[in-house]
Amino acid sequence: MTATRVLYMEERKGQDPDPCYRREFDAKVVERGPDYVVLDQTLFYAEGGGQPDDHGILRWTGGEANVPRVTKEKGVVKHHVDRMPEGDDVHGVIDWERRYKHMRMHTSQHIMSGLVFRIYAARTVGNQIHADFSRVDFQPANFTAEDLRRIEGECNRVVDAAMDVRIFEEDRVAVQNRVEDRALLDLIPQSIRRLRIIEVGSADYCPCGGTHLKNTKEIGRVNILEKRSKGKETDRISYELLPP
Repeated sequence: MTATRVLYMEERKGQDPDPCYRREFDAKVVERGPDYVVLDQTLFYAEGGGQPDDHGILRWTGGEANVPRVTKEKGVVKHHVDRMPEGDDVHGVIDWERRYKHMRMHTSQHIMSGLVFRIYAARTVGNQIHADFSRVDFQPANFTAEDLRRIEGECNRVVDAAMDVRIFEEDRVAVQNRVEDRALLDLIPQSIRRLRIIEVGSADYCPCGGTHLKNTKEIGRVNILEKRSKGKETDRISYELLPP
């Protein structure tokens, strides 16, 4: 099976519509499973990498199906549906409210991970994004209350600076020379020689396959909820996003 063309993964170019902000697309069904379809291309994000999947609908002439789950295996995206499409031509519509919340959270997580690495030399060793809160695990770390106030303040300074978020591809060797220990590059198969980069102004630069904002001003305010120890030299920070 040929890998699905993932439309939101494509580079942002000039005045073209931003791939992460597109809400609808046309596609063809290329495989049918017991409760899913594979399309030749998609805007749906498949669960993984700490980011939840997109939800939405697939429409065709005379009907539509809900898409409550999206998974990915070996480059093939499976759209789980509550009704099998009739025919091969479909029109997909993303649940934009859900997608946008995840974009705000994911970009804010990059900001936090980047500044914690820069200030405290603590790597991000795990993260999970949700619509209403997110968590990030750092190591080595033993943050004090003062540290948490500083992290929150530094995150919000990046938000206030309205930094642009760039998405582009770069050779793996160039990325290795730049990110040092910030990113877990060993988790990315060596066969992948071009990496998709998310660059948040001067705040962060990291390979990532998720959906992201165009500018940090869209985030709102970062509000740290708590810190918990998750083992030797590992701290988990949970936070939410508040309106500007």
